Amino acid sequence: MQTIDNSLLQVSVDENGAEMVHLVSINDNYDYLGENGTEEGMAIAFPVLDQGNNWASKLPWTVVDKGDTRVSLTLIDTPESYKSFPYHFEVMTTYALKGNQLKISFYLKNSSHKELPFSLGFILPNTWQSQSSVNKISLINEEHGIDIVSTDFKLTAEDGKVTAFTDKIELEAESSRNFEITLTLK
Repeated sequence: MQTIDNSLLQVSVDENGAEMVHLVSINDNYDYLGENGTEEGMAIAFPVLDQGNNWASKLPWTVVDKGDTRVSLTLIDTPESYKSFPYHFEVMTTYALKGNQLKISFYLKNSSHKELPFSLGFILPNTWQSQSSVNKISLINEEHGIDIVSTDFKLTAEDGKVTAFTDKIELEAESSRNFEITLTLK
């Protein structure tokens, strides 16, 4: 388990799946992911949102950078993954705190000599009321709130979860791309 914090927030990330399991307001010790009986964290999905083919949950992640307010983990293809998903890839996920915001960035590198088809996303459990607009979802309960904002992901709030995902994309051979999402706690 990797923990980062600043004067306002504390985030815990499980190396298994690079899953954020706690998002705590230091002011009132409120865990945005662990209150109201939810024990789920924020799950990452790559190369598809189908959990049966989700290498983000099946392959090991490695911590490659760690500071007080940020942690980066990387996922790299293996001979086993290559058999069913014949591409060489690297996904780096970085959690970075600044004030009352948590920025989650995803760096995807295609090391193959052919286009890599993929979708990328994350799933956040949600038992709160939600309001949606084009690039923003606001989650609110009696005393707390979170704004989730991204221009790189489609955001939806339904069926007890918030999903941020990309449509299927073709990443050119030997290229890379960045994706970001920001959570602002209120």
